[in-house]
Amino acid sequence: MTSQGVSLVPRVVPPEAEFRQWTHYPQKDAISPSTGARWFYHAHPPEQREAGEHGHFHMFLPLNAFEGEPPRAKPEPKNTKGKTPANAVHFIALSCNLQGVPTHWFTTNRWVTNEYFMDAEAIVERLDRFDVRDANADPLVNGWLTAAVAVFRQQITELIHRRDAALADQSLEDRTLEILSSGPLEI
Repeated sequence: MTSQGVSLVPRVVPPEAEFRQWTHYPQKDAISPSTGARWFYHAHPPEQREAGEHGHFHMFLPLNAFEGEPPRAKPEPKNTKGKTPANAVHFIALSCNLQGVPTHWFTTNRWVTNEYFMDAEAIVERLDRFDVRDANADPLVNGWLTAAVAVFRQQITELIHRRDAALADQSLEDRTLEILSSGPLEI
């Protein structure tokens, strides 16, 4: 990506395309046919973003990776737009600045992505299953996201545990609790 001078975000949202807030890029998410792991990129309206943020990647493990592990919560049958939820478990999001460069990781409450919510330890045990290299999206982005989760595994693990600690006495449906933990990319 560096040799081509094109960072993550322009590979997902081509500069010539009309960028639409809330729209998933790619449109039906990037899903690995071999692992079921997935990701999508989107952005909130400017007044709902952090200063300097363009948007963020949401990353998910497939629900079938958690066979035998009961979810702490299940998704609503349909989201506010009438969309049926995916059989997926959100574990981390990666924010990017206006130049398309990743800046920090964060975790969200269950209602944010309307997915199956699994306890931290169950997710951490399965982080190595996040492999989207063969997903239906830019191969360099797929490879980079797969590698980033592996390289930053310790930090992601800490953020997922902090997510659960933030919810210890709180509701998974509390709309005042959206971002539960965050931290800059640290090697």
